[in-house]
Amino acid sequence: MQQSNRIILTDVDGVLLEWENHFTKWMISRGYKLKDNFVSEYNMQKRFEDHNLNIKTEIREFNKSAWMGTQPPMPESQTWVKLLHAEGWTFIPITSQTSDKPAQELRKRRLGELFGEQVFSNYHILGTGADKDSALAEFHNTGLYWVEDKPKNALAGLNYGLKVLLYDRPYNRDFNHPDITRVNNWKQIHEMLVK
Repeated sequence: MQQSNRIILTDVDGVLLEWENHFTKWMISRGYKLKDNFVSEYNMQKRFEDHNLNIKTEIREFNKSAWMGTQPPMPESQTWVKLLHAEGWTFIPITSQTSDKPAQELRKRRLGELFGEQVFSNYHILGTGADKDSALAEFHNTGLYWVEDKPKNALAGLNYGLKVLLYDRPYNRDFNHPDITRVNNWKQIHEMLVK
C-alpha cells in the first residue's frame, strides 16, 4: 500500500475510548440508579430507573464534562494503535462528541495522552449524536479504512466507498452486512493490515 493511503478513519467512543461504562459511572455519581436487570445496549435510557430522564440532555452534559479527560482506552487499543502508527499509519478521528470547543480540546488532549500526540490528525469532532455523513463525504471513494461501532455510521461509510470495519460491541451483534467486516479489537485490525 502506498504511504499516502496509510490512513485509518476511526470513531472514538466505543472504538478507541471506553464510553459506555464511563457514562454509567458518571450517571451513578449524580444519583441515578441502574435498573436491576439492565443489559448492555446502545440505548442508555433503558439502563436507568428514572422514566422521566432526558437521556439526550444527560449525554450532551457528559460529553462536554471534565470526565472526557479521564476516559479509559478500549482494552489493548493503545498497544496496537501505537504499533500501527509506528508502522506508518495515521489516524483521523471522526466523533460525534460535542460542539463545545473546550470539551473538544479535552478530547484531543486525552487521545494524545493515551496514544501519542502525533498519532491523530485532521480531527472531525461533531455535535453530540450527529450523523457522520458530512465528515465521511470528504473521503468519498478513497477506499480508506473506517472503524466504527454504530451500524448506521458503518453503513454511511460503505455508501462513501470506504472499507468498513465494524468494531464488535454487544449492542451491534444483531447487525450483519456482507460488505462490512466485523473486528473484535485493534489487534485483529493490525493483523488484517499487515497481511
